[in-house]
Amino acid sequence: MLENIRTFFKNPKGFFIVFLLLFVINSFWQTVGMNQIVFLLISSFLISIILTPSMVELSRVLGIVDKPDEQRKVHQSATALLGGVAVALSFAGAIILSKNSFPEKYKTLMIAGTLIALVGMLDDIFKVPAKIRLLFQFFLAMWVASSGITLSLFPTKELLGQKLNEFLTIIWIIGFTNAYNFIDGLDGLAGGLGIIIVIFCSIISSMNGEPDVFIISMPLAGALLGFLIFNFKRAWIFLGDVGAQFCGFIISSISADTAWSQPGNFLKAITGPMLILWVLLFDMTQITILRIKYGFVKNITDWINFTGKDHIHHRLLLLSGSDVKAVIYLYIISTVLSSTFVLLGTIPLNFIEWVIIDAFILLGSLGFMIFLDKKTSEKAFGIT
Repeated sequence: MLENIRTFFKNPKGFFIVFLLLFVINSFWQTVGMNQIVFLLISSFLISIILTPSMVELSRVLGIVDKPDEQRKVHQSATALLGGVAVALSFAGAIILSKNSFPEKYKTLMIAGTLIALVGMLDDIFKVPAKIRLLFQFFLAMWVASSGITLSLFPTKELLGQKLNEFLTIIWIIGFTNAYNFIDGLDGLAGGLGIIIVIFCSIISSMNGEPDVFIISMPLAGALLGFLIFNFKRAWIFLGDVGAQFCGFIISSISADTAWSQPGNFLKAITGPMLILWVLLFDMTQITILRIKYGFVKNITDWINFTGKDHIHHRLLLLSGSDVKAVIYLYIISTVLSSTFVLLGTIPLNFIEWVIIDAFILLGSLGFMIFLDKKTSEKAFGIT
């Protein structure tokens, strides 16, 4: 059925219907009183449906495809790589069509996201060294942090607190940008997780009195949803580094700008990212620990350059025997953990209760890592 839907949208008839619908919505959304957030979600979704099939063909014409690689990839045939271009253009297109003013910090984020996407495109074509990518990420993250998108872990009334928040935000954005890139290993996985993360970040921020996050997260959610139609198994197109870096950069910035708690509740502000971003955090942590344990990584250079099939999605694939099941499991895990935090946010909890919750999360994660290590490391690393 999914294949029929894709083919319909690729054909001129489907293209015309979606384009007409986009034209009508863009012409009358303000007249009928449609909420801006709803318009951003719908319009980015429709633009993505229009652009993604075109990127499939363009990728093949230009030869920008991802070829099979037994060492670190699971797909069996060359697949188009410019899906991220469709996502980035859909994201930007919806914002432009909305004709509404955005906070200056989000304007900076959109420009920085465009630049990181260009670096990703160069990487897809020419293979930019990892250290160069990290350098670009550092300067762009520093720019975004200085614009006002920062974590709020330290008091902002003092200069020292502001600088500490900005410094941690830079590390945060770089870390989660790359963590998102790492998780892009199975059809539909990165796109689906991205949607879940930004929606829950927006809900939580709104619950804590900062609803503006919706206006930057909804165009990304809609763009990813349209892309996902063509990316779920068997994928016609991948995000590529252009998409993984763009989406990772925007998602990490959105999560940094999220109001995780009311001012003063430090532990709740820590717990939120632990649950909403758990898949990304867990994957980054377990590959680091287990690669060191088995001697594959001995320094930072080794860590940057190492590639393999030892990520959480690869391990769940080994356990379940199905890439679709592995993706669905991670969707469920992310949704359940995110919903748990939303529920916790409605319950007044004291300091000790938050400590117990955080300890439970850490111990549960450690236990899951040990379980995956015992069950899958032999095949993941090819060890005996």
